Amino acid sequence: MKHTFTLKGLFMGLTVLASSIVFAQHPTSVAPSNKCEVIEDFNDRSGDYRSPSIFTESDYTEFNWDSTAGMWVERSGLAVRSASIISCVYINQQPSGGIDIGWRYKACAGGQYRVRIINVACNCVAGYDIVGTTANGPVWTNFPSDSGRLCIRINDADLYQGQKFRIEISYRGNVPCDWEFDDISLGGDQGAIILPVTFMGINARKETAGTRVQWDVADEVDVQRYEIERSEDGRNFTRIGTVPANKKPAYNFTDANASSGTVYYRVKNVDIDGRFKYSSIAKLTGKSSSIVLKAFPLPAHNQLTVQHDKMTGGMLSLATADGRIVRNLVAASGSIQTQIDLNGLTPGLYILRVDDGNGNVESMKVVKQ
Repeated sequence: MKHTFTLKGLFMGLTVLASSIVFAQHPTSVAPSNKCEVIEDFNDRSGDYRSPSIFTESDYTEFNWDSTAGMWVERSGLAVRSASIISCVYINQQPSGGIDIGWRYKACAGGQYRVRIINVACNCVAGYDIVGTTANGPVWTNFPSDSGRLCIRINDADLYQGQKFRIEISYRGNVPCDWEFDDISLGGDQGAIILPVTFMGINARKETAGTRVQWDVADEVDVQRYEIERSEDGRNFTRIGTVPANKKPAYNFTDANASSGTVYYRVKNVDIDGRFKYSSIAKLTGKSSSIVLKAFPLPAHNQLTVQHDKMTGGMLSLATADGRIVRNLVAASGSIQTQIDLNGLTPGLYILRVDDGNGNVESMKVVKQ
C-alpha cells in the first residue's frame, strides 16, 4: 500500500524516534561475502516489507512495491533524497556473531547505502535496538556501481542464533534517477524460515453460496490462523477472511463476493510468533480451479522447486534458450511440487515446460545463477 507523508508530519515523527534509538554494545565490522541466497524475490508479493522504515532518522521519499516489475522502486524524480525499506521479522538461523545479507540494486552515480539489523525483541526502553550496521564506521557506504548485486557479511557479537530481527536498508543520492530494491538474500545457513506447517494442496470451486476454498495441511504446530486472500490478476492479493487453526487436517472458507471472471486464491498461515508462509495459488476459471505454475527460488542456484497442478504421468523438462533439453523428470503422482536438481548446469536462462499428460502444457522462464 502506498503511503503519503507531509514533510512536516514526517519530521515531527522522526524527532521522537531519534531520541529513542538504542544501539547495542559491541562494534560492527563489515566484509564482502559470497554466501547470500535469495529468500524473497518480490515477484508476486511485497514480502510484507514496508517503506519508509519507522526507525530512520530522515527520509525524503519512499520505495513502493511494483507488482508489474516484481520489485520495490523509488521513482520520485527528485535529485537530493533518501529512502528506506524495512523487512518483516526474521529469526536468525545463522551461527551467532554475524549475518550475510545481500540484495539486487539500481542506484544513481554516486549513490550510497546503509544497512541496519534491528533486534525487535530486546529488553530495552525503545522496544528494539540496533545490533549490527554498516554505519559503524562511515555512516553511508558507496554502491560499487550504478546497478548490480551486493552481498556483505555483518559481524557483531550482538547478533545471535534464534534472534528475532528486521533488516533496514536505506539509499541516498543527489542525482535524479529511479532506484530499485529486489531479491533480498541471506546467508546459506539462514535459508528461508521453515514454518511448522506444510500445505498439501489448495482448491477452489463454485457453489451455490459462493466460491468454496479448501486446503489441507500436515505438521500443523503452533499455527494461530489462516488468512484467505483473493486476487483478480494473480499478483495483487487482498485478505477476505480468516479461519482459526484447530489442528484439523483440512479447512475451508466460502467467498460470497467473488466476481464471475477469473479469480485467484491463496492461503497465508500465521504462526503464534508471527512467522508465516503462503500456500500455492489456485486459479478459478468458470467452475474449475488449477494451481498456478510457479518456480522458486528465482534466480535459482543448486535446486529449483516447481509448483504445479496434481498430475498422473505428468512430465517436466528444462531446456536451454536455444532449445536443448538438459533435464527431464516425471512428476510424482498426486504431488503439487517437483524439485529439479540444477547442479552442473551453466548459469543463464532456461525454459521450464510442464505437460500434465492430458494435452495441457505450460512453460515459464527461469534463471540459474
